[in-house]
Amino acid sequence: MQKVRQRPPRTLPVALLDLLLAAVAAVRGSIRRLARVVPGRLGERLLAVVVVGTALGVLVGTGLLVVALLRAPDQLAPLGVAAPPSPPAEAIPDGGPEPAGAAATPPATSPLPPTPKRTTDPPRDTREPTAPPPASPAALVASYATENVTLLNYTVAVTISNPGRGPVSDWTLVITLPRRTQAVAQVEGAETSRDGATWTFVPSAKTRRVPAGGAVQVRFRVDGALLDAAPTACTINGAPCRRAPEAADH
Repeated sequence: MQKVRQRPPRTLPVALLDLLLAAVAAVRGSIRRLARVVPGRLGERLLAVVVVGTALGVLVGTGLLVVALLRAPDQLAPLGVAAPPSPPAEAIPDGGPEPAGAAATPPATSPLPPTPKRTTDPPRDTREPTAPPPASPAALVASYATENVTLLNYTVAVTISNPGRGPVSDWTLVITLPRRTQAVAQVEGAETSRDGATWTFVPSAKTRRVPAGGAVQVRFRVDGALLDAAPTACTINGAPCRRAPEAADH
């Protein structure tokens, strides 16, 4: 015995679509028959009215189809295929249904770790002790004296002493003469340069290092001396020089 295949039930959107297609086919047949029966201008007018009416019908049918699709999206199924069955309700666990409004049991939380104990000991200083800065060398002291004074020149002897506990290397001696016409000659223990009436002396190889508690000496001759020829200024490393107590003009 041959089994009869049952067609699945059609949904509302599918039925509307079938109805719309059937209406379009009927209107097309009527237009063809009308065009053969009524010739001339009257036939053209009737044909235009039928076309407009058909277009309005198609628009109305399309609108109904869209509304049906939007209002029942969950019930759509393809042509010839039945809609899938609804899923079974979830089983209720033993003990009866949960009463309405009952609050869900919060998940268990892990215990907090113990708070570490605070110690009252002060933080230890892990920095390495820094070495004290080296002591600055003592300032040099310079004293000068004039010797062998004549009408044309005289000799200057400058003693540079180191009263500190460590040696001092390098120094600068600056002497200013009263006139630019005076000149320095026969320099011993230093090298000299000139800027107008100012003369700058730097140590030679023998007098560069002044030992602790010791002294070095610089000697030079000043030419062009007549009256008021003594130096007007003298400094050692920026500090003023002292005139030796025994200094005297001869």
